[in-house]
Amino acid sequence: MASEKKEKPPKRTEMEGMIANANKVLGDALDPKKDGIPRDLFENCAGIALISTVEAGFLVSVSGGTGVILARDKSSGKWSPPSACGMGGAGFGFIFGAAAKDIMVMLMDESALHAFTGDKQIKLGGQIGVAIGPIGREVEGAFNANGEGVTNTLTYTYSKGAFVSAGLEGQVIKSRAKENEKFYGQPATAQEILTKDVVTPPEGKGIEDLHKKLEMLRKGETMEPEE
Repeated sequence: MASEKKEKPPKRTEMEGMIANANKVLGDALDPKKDGIPRDLFENCAGIALISTVEAGFLVSVSGGTGVILARDKSSGKWSPPSACGMGGAGFGFIFGAAAKDIMVMLMDESALHAFTGDKQIKLGGQIGVAIGPIGREVEGAFNANGEGVTNTLTYTYSKGAFVSAGLEGQVIKSRAKENEKFYGQPATAQEILTKDVVTPPEGKGIEDLHKKLEMLRKGETMEPEE
């Protein structure tokens, strides 16, 4: 009897692969055995970016990555469908070979969300403020219920099985319009996808799991990692 061929996993650079990777990162954030991210960040943020990157180089490091952005409607608490984005940058550092890491960026206000989803690329630390995020599920964020008193974005890196604070100054973010059109079957800007309900998210692609995990993180819940 011929063995069934295993279905190939989606490419990390395509929307399905980016959603799958984002689900993995959120699953790790829910792991009760690991230091988490303050729940009130998920309660007060305007959106979140989940990006998988690869760094390579010698003396000068060059990085590139792809991921998804989701917006949160603060009035209804509803999370949007994901929009594809890309990240790139260069910096000085002693990096041998290549290293993969996952990045989580909490977009704390509407200006950060709009900057991340505009038609033009933006440079973190230059055109938009970035800061290292606090670690710990019950740590209080340095802002009030209106999200005031913080910088535009708070950043984290998931590396070697743990979340650590990370600076992303110099990184460039840009929307991936073609990948969005391929996934949703129609042209739409990132801002339309995130705030205008112009696309119908396809079922069975992991979007429901993204929303479920984000809501669990907002409530401060935990979950054992998936096998």
